[in-house]
Amino acid sequence: MVGRLENISPRSALQGRETLVALILTVVWVIMLLAYGAGFFGILGDVSAPRDAVFLEVVFFLMALVLPVALIWITTAVLRRSFQIQDEARRLEKQLRELQSGYRPQGGVSQPRIKDNRVETLQTRVAELEKQLKKMETTVTSVRQMQVAMQADAGEKPSQPPLPLEETAPTETPELDIQTLVKALDFPRDEKDNTGFRALRIARQNPDIEELLRAAEDVLNLLSQEGIYMDDLRPGASPAREWRLFAEGTRGPDVANVGAIDAPEALERITERKRSDQIFRDASLFFLRRFDIMLKQFVEAANDAEIQLLADTRTGRAFMLLARSSGMFD
Repeated sequence: MVGRLENISPRSALQGRETLVALILTVVWVIMLLAYGAGFFGILGDVSAPRDAVFLEVVFFLMALVLPVALIWITTAVLRRSFQIQDEARRLEKQLRELQSGYRPQGGVSQPRIKDNRVETLQTRVAELEKQLKKMETTVTSVRQMQVAMQADAGEKPSQPPLPLEETAPTETPELDIQTLVKALDFPRDEKDNTGFRALRIARQNPDIEELLRAAEDVLNLLSQEGIYMDDLRPGASPAREWRLFAEGTRGPDVANVGAIDAPEALERITERKRSDQIFRDASLFFLRRFDIMLKQFVEAANDAEIQLLADTRTGRAFMLLARSSGMFD
């Protein structure tokens, strides 16, 4: 998996300059074609000989003007998307290296060095990137074929104007407020939970929250394989003050109520699974890390009641359970 990501090509010198290059090519082409048309139609001089079918000549001239320009800008859009995909692949590679090198929480508790064995998640994401890159590579070829076909049909249907290429206006992204984030971290309760699905869609537009939601989904699925479901857990009281201390890096008995879940059988199953399953262990550590990063930002803006709501979400309960199994409150 690491080898596949390391083969991503370095940043192209064209990246970030696609629009400028496309604009220059467009201007050059238009100037050349206008200069040719001025001479051809006798604007800059006398027409050399009378011609018939002037209308067809005008149509072909317009096609020669519009189609290459359209091809230039479509290719620019394809390149821009390709560069975005490559950037995301590089980000995955960076994240992978961070996971392989291990981490040390700010509270000073040393965590074991981990290897990235979250095979299903990374393989799926890399496969998606590869498919998108292949799609980008074939788009330019398809556009060129379309151009040839349009030129072939021009003799039969000269009066048909070229279709305008319009960019879809970007939709306005709703703000990710605390209530929406809490609802997303609780995940939709059932297929009719429209509010939950809407909150999930909004939250996934934030890259950091998207990573947390993916990690939470992974551990919830792994826990369900052990028969551990968050809806069955009933956390005890966890004062907001201790959550704030935990977010600042405090560990041990002073914040023990953050892990206020009395589920000895579930903790025993988790401990046994960690001993025998490297993927489960790594997924748990990655989830704890992403939740800890989010928590630092969350407590700065949330009041005590909102912190309590966060603790009672499915993601919050999973964090309390896995943090206790990792010995963060010992």
